[in-house]
Amino acid sequence: MNEWKKYCIKYRIEGIQDDILSKNFYWTGETPVYNDEMLGLIGSQFSIDTVITHTAPHFCELISKSGLQSFAALDESLLNDVEEERATMTKLYNRLVNDSHPLKRWYYGHFHQTWSSSINGVLFKMLDIIEFAAIYN
Repeated sequence: MNEWKKYCIKYRIEGIQDDILSKNFYWTGETPVYNDEMLGLIGSQFSIDTVITHTAPHFCELISKSGLQSFAALDESLLNDVEEERATMTKLYNRLVNDSHPLKRWYYGHFHQTWSSSINGVLFKMLDIIEFAAIYN
């Protein structure tokens, strides 16, 4: 493995910092975790109408992974990590729907673009960098 590839992997996974790439890294434990028991406890006390996450279910934009190819060439686990994150969000969505939560909105921003669509009665909104969205009931 060449030195640049090693550096990129260390940058994303281990959070090394230098003058060029300061504070832009992947934190250990950042990966979303699906906790069925916790969702049951939350759902027994609260109705969930809005979800705010970093990424989104599989069926939301950005669906193409073409922008990841250059990063994936340097980090062999990246595409799998992204796939697992999206699968976790899809599982969360399915659980909320199956438990009849009054889900109306889902906000995320991972892809640094703007997009929105109503899917099965839920507004999915991807926020760009420094984009804000008001939530109205």
